[in-house]
Amino acid sequence: MLRRFAARLSFVATSLACVIAMWASPPAGAQERRTLKIDSFKSATLWPMWAAQKTGAFDKHGLAIELSYTRNSKSQLTGVIEGKFDMITTALDNVIAYSEGEGAPGTPKNGDLIAFLGGNNGSLGLIAQPQYKSPKDFKGADLAVDAISTGFSFVLREILVRNGLGPDDYKLTAVGATGARWQALQKKETAAALLTPPFTLIAAARGFSNVAEANDVLGGYQGSVSATRRDWAAKNADTIVRYIRAYRAGQVWLMAPANKDAAIAILKAEFPQMADNLTQTTYKMLVTENKGFNPGAKIDMAGAKTVLDLRRRYGPKGKTITNVAHFIDERYFNTAIKP
Repeated sequence: MLRRFAARLSFVATSLACVIAMWASPPAGAQERRTLKIDSFKSATLWPMWAAQKTGAFDKHGLAIELSYTRNSKSQLTGVIEGKFDMITTALDNVIAYSEGEGAPGTPKNGDLIAFLGGNNGSLGLIAQPQYKSPKDFKGADLAVDAISTGFSFVLREILVRNGLGPDDYKLTAVGATGARWQALQKKETAAALLTPPFTLIAAARGFSNVAEANDVLGGYQGSVSATRRDWAAKNADTIVRYIRAYRAGQVWLMAPANKDAAIAILKAEFPQMADNLTQTTYKMLVTENKGFNPGAKIDMAGAKTVLDLRRRYGPKGKTITNVAHFIDERYFNTAIKP
């Protein structure tokens, strides 16, 4: 009884601190300038962030971004939990896993993380060596993932289950971030891997097979999010609100047809190896057809529930996680979108 009361009192105190921090912030002209250390998986999902940097949106909101690209989720999540990074962009499942002590072996078990902004709305392609034409073909194959028991690994397992393959029919190998999985495919070290744009389009142009799209299989999935420690968020609420506003301004700029050429130039600068026709195709997919970004950068709660459902299905047994909202704090977003 006393435990429950103490926990409730702690939650109320944290909530009150967030509200005070949000509404006690100085006016725009007097904003304290902050440098944010953000660690991310490099993919076109970051296009709105790059746009916000290039167009001065972060600067307008008193922020400078030190953006680094992770090797894998293990180092990324360990980094944010230990305070090396202020924020990360990562799979929502990583936020849940590391908050519940279900991260990779040897990682901190005391993560208390929240997601506060959407990113990728489930644009994940299962890219395979050319000889594979269907997920049914992966019996006996070695498949690359970032980590075995977190991130998009459960998406891959669900796709395989729906194609008649159980866990004993294939092998999962932890390779690392998206770029590392793409390298493993090119070196023929793996049969297949889930990739995000633009790697899916680059791979298809080089003859690799796209045998499944996650959204076609799952019907909606919250992929990447911006996230941080719950205690850091409570102490830096105004900074998070400014970050959200700047990020959303970058997305608005990116989605405006008049900015197409400048937007493609930003993507090309980040992926100089991309042929011009592929940058055009990526723009068409993610911007013109809007197949990749969360609209308005708002987290899709139905897609988030799918993430939690997959973790309950394929994650460690014996623990019941029922409320995905525990890992998503929408107060910062709701404050940021107010006029």
